[in-house]
Amino acid sequence: MMKAVFSLVLAVVLLAVQPARAAGGPEAEALVRQAVADAAATFAGGPYSREVSRDKVAALVGKYGDIAFESELILGRYWRKATEAQKETFSNLLIPFFVATYAELTDNSSGSTQVEVLGSEEKSDGVLVKARMIMSPEDSVVLSFVITRNPAGRLVITDVIAEGAGLLTTIRSDFTSVVRGAGGNLEVLFDAMKKKIDTAAK
Repeated sequence: MMKAVFSLVLAVVLLAVQPARAAGGPEAEALVRQAVADAAATFAGGPYSREVSRDKVAALVGKYGDIAFESELILGRYWRKATEAQKETFSNLLIPFFVATYAELTDNSSGSTQVEVLGSEEKSDGVLVKARMIMSPEDSVVLSFVITRNPAGRLVITDVIAEGAGLLTTIRSDFTSVVRGAGGNLEVLFDAMKKKIDTAAK
């Protein structure tokens, strides 16, 4: 179940769409529908090689995205301490790292995934949209999408929660743990990401 939907989650958590208007549940729900539909169509016909999967994710992010904002959310205080060169390095490594780590799961061969929005809840820092991802009549999963606004005022899906665990929350915890263990040295994280990418390419 989660394997069939992971390619969509991987792409969707990096997407941002629509200029700011009045914030609210309906707009956030529309964002989830649009992003999931586009991601499902993009990965239809798979599975794909790591290179093609990386290019497909990159194309989605290029169409909708704000990778610098997502990078800042993941690194937190370490992003604010990073040099411009380090910020650029991390942002450039992020998509190849995701694809290298989860490439075997980026398979949505039917392209028929549907999304049923179950409702939304407005919070002080954004909107939580609950949706059912339907891969087939017998195969579905309920996900919660965390919607916030980036500094430019655009709606962004900043996390996807499944079975109580947030994808980006987990990644953020893992990455900051590596940097903290290295005494704040971001280069150690970059080296680990590059090693993962290089290993997956072999």
